[in-house]
Amino acid sequence: MPDLKSGSKKQDALILAFTVLPAGAAPAITWIGRNVEGAMKFALIALIVILATAPPLWAFWQHKKSRLQERTRREALLAPIIDYIGESITKPSEAPAKAAQIHERLAPLLAESLGGGARCAFYSYDAKNERFVKEVASGGPNGTPDEIGIRSEKFSRLRHVMEQKVPVYTKDILDPDAQLNFTLGGGYRSILAHGAWAGEEVQGVLIVDAPNPGDLTRAKVPETYVWVFASLFGASNALRIAPPG
Repeated sequence: MPDLKSGSKKQDALILAFTVLPAGAAPAITWIGRNVEGAMKFALIALIVILATAPPLWAFWQHKKSRLQERTRREALLAPIIDYIGESITKPSEAPAKAAQIHERLAPLLAESLGGGARCAFYSYDAKNERFVKEVASGGPNGTPDEIGIRSEKFSRLRHVMEQKVPVYTKDILDPDAQLNFTLGGGYRSILAHGAWAGEEVQGVLIVDAPNPGDLTRAKVPETYVWVFASLFGASNALRIAPPG
């Protein structure tokens, strides 16, 4: 594929050729060819077909290129995570720094993969002080709480979710029967949460929220997809807090 930079003359010319000109040229060629016979008529018909299919083909090519670029970008975010985990194991003194790097890659990867303004946050569980402490947040508006303490109603609900090994989905926090009746702020209306575990040891909770009711459902965000991210957050957090040596 040609390398088309936004705003370049090459890109502008291709956009004009594939999207604007075909719409006007096809009727004109049809009018010109109304009295043409033989090979020339077949040539004009072929040209009209090409002009008619140019805009959708252009749209498909652009969409495919965009998806390829997005896939490459996500792979670049995900690829080093395994290395960071390995380095945390072989060099325990570097585990806290490596865990932070893992978190900083996982959060935007999950938030951006869901789109629609979704926000992702991982809160580690501080059992000694009975609180959840924010380790990372990405996507959506700023202002997510730095910690959620035992005096908050959110704490008891999140701890209940954390102790389960399945995600809890809330289509709309205003639903009277919602298990989670809050988000991380910004007027968001839907939320899902999943306990982050490392083996049999609970590490915290993964929270994803989104602006609109119904944005986060099992159909849109499969349980296994959430589980993978929750497990990665849990494993990396376990390495972060593990005593050296």
